[in-house]
Amino acid sequence: MSIRLYLLLPLAFTLTGLHALPFVPRPHRLLGVAVPPKIRYGSEGRQILWRYELHLLPWTAVALLGSVWLPLSWAAVWMAFASLVPLIAAARIFFQLRAEVRPFALPTPSTREAVLTDADDRLFPRMFLFAIPLALLIGTALYLHLHWNQIPARFPVHWGSDGTPNGWSTRSFLGVYGPLFLGAAIALFISGIYPLAAWGSRRAARQPDPLIVLLAIAFVVATAFSLAGVLPLHVVPAWQVLTLDLAFFIFLGTMVWLSRRHRPESANAAGEITPDACWHWDQFYYNPQDPALFVEKRIGLGLTFNFGNRLSWIVSLLTILIPIGLAFLAFQLTNR
Repeated sequence: MSIRLYLLLPLAFTLTGLHALPFVPRPHRLLGVAVPPKIRYGSEGRQILWRYELHLLPWTAVALLGSVWLPLSWAAVWMAFASLVPLIAAARIFFQLRAEVRPFALPTPSTREAVLTDADDRLFPRMFLFAIPLALLIGTALYLHLHWNQIPARFPVHWGSDGTPNGWSTRSFLGVYGPLFLGAAIALFISGIYPLAAWGSRRAARQPDPLIVLLAIAFVVATAFSLAGVLPLHVVPAWQVLTLDLAFFIFLGTMVWLSRRHRPESANAAGEITPDACWHWDQFYYNPQDPALFVEKRIGLGLTFNFGNRLSWIVSLLTILIPIGLAFLAFQLTNR
């Protein structure tokens, strides 16, 4: 049952995210379209959101029921199918309803000035919040140092689906502290994204969401690598990992909901509105006249690149290469 639950939980989170998709964009947007508040929070908006949920529900229900009743031998194929089909259905329903919302869209300017150097007094105090997940990793390293003599010369670090160890490490500096260094590197990389997003975006786009999401991810990374770090002394049960995943999504969902409780009273308070002509497939923003490096997403959570800014290509390349390098390092550490 634990193996099935371990497979089912990520699928449940994915399907929940599909149902929450229309509520993720900024409060002044309806299915990614900037509309007047009376439309977003009026009967038209409620009806469109309700239709999206009803049309998607049969697809997610079939995906979950199949995951519960089908044999585990079908798990790999079914999990991919159960994630992909509702995703395609959600995209089709989303864009069909979005076409109905477009007539209510607010007029958008053809050009947009940006002031990217204005100081934010809260930036540096908020950066100190990322020290907490780093402190968790440092505390784990200190615990291992104090119990070094209790660590066996060889210990398991990975187990197969039947519970049999199939990956081992040794009592060496990298073998013991390697996961903690890797977790710290990932947490530092995540924390570095936040000031970059703050300095490269307009104040209108600087909502609490990027900080909440990045901080939550940093906490999960630190906790996960701390659990991996104590493997030389303790075996971490699968239910603790599942509890960690569940706690992360509950925390993230709660924080995002709290950050979005304020509703704009007018279109002028709605935040950043970028020109429609500069968006491609509603996901990629290209505007060489816009000096902003990041702009508010139309669909989804947080910010996205302005690919009309040459610097964005360098930053996006680094955000790809650095995680690949860290993943390669993790592979080397777990295959010693």
